[in-house]
Amino acid sequence: MVLIYENDPLDNEHARGRFYHVCRGQVDRTELQIPPTDRPHECPRCGIDLEAEDFFVAMQKGSV
Repeated sequence: MVLIYENDPLDNEHARGRFYHVCRGQVDRTELQIPPTDRPHECPRCGIDLEAEDFFVAMQKGSV
């Protein structure tokens, strides 16, 4: 698992849900935004690139 997608339908402020990165087996509770398609988000600790497509897959599955 690389991304966690959490969505609370009763939370009007964050209706689109929230994304978190699982880095080296631990959830980093720093909320991530979907990056532009030409610039993936790179984790400074583990070096993994998180592309926009990864976020959309996580949204569909609940987590990736």
